[in-house]
Amino acid sequence: MSRRILVLAAAAAGALALAACNDGSATTAAKPSAEASAAAPASAAASAKPSAKTSGSAKASSSAKAATATSVPDICKLMSKAEIGTLTGESVTLMTDDGGSSPTSRYCQWQLSQGQVTIGVTLETRGNFDVRNKQATPVMGVGTTAYSLSGHLYVWENGHDIDVYVSSESSDSANLSVARRAALQFIPRLEAASK
Repeated sequence: MSRRILVLAAAAAGALALAACNDGSATTAAKPSAEASAAAPASAAASAKPSAKTSGSAKASSSAKAATATSVPDICKLMSKAEIGTLTGESVTLMTDDGGSSPTSRYCQWQLSQGQVTIGVTLETRGNFDVRNKQATPVMGVGTTAYSLSGHLYVWENGHDIDVYVSSESSDSANLSVARRAALQFIPRLEAASK
């Protein structure tokens, strides 16, 4: 999770530098931010979404205010060890959560007898979610919109950016299949817990 935050901060810093060179209008400052983020290399960017807290545009500022108005529930309470074991065919050896230090971003990680499953949720606007790396691959049939990038499945649903990472299977496509099934189970529970 900390690697993703660093990537987001770097993308936002680059966007701010490009915006400073612009004429200063809010409408033109947002476009270089999206282009700079989309051009980030896939190896350095698990996500190419700019952070609403660090962007200089008026739209992003209002997004940050909206994002802090709600909180993200405890992810570990929404999926059991037994369910993760059934999804992966592995035994869960350890379950770790983030401790709830942030009201707008939470994660839970299940260490398996072979591999791991991690689900993270961040409050995010649809506009920010739609700014993505050009190497992202759309994933149909899960959430309002979804894509895969660098072994992660990213799903947007009702103001939530859901990041599912699975490393228990023998191939990337098999891991994505498990991540997709996990997201389909998880999303309705997140929605119910967020009301």
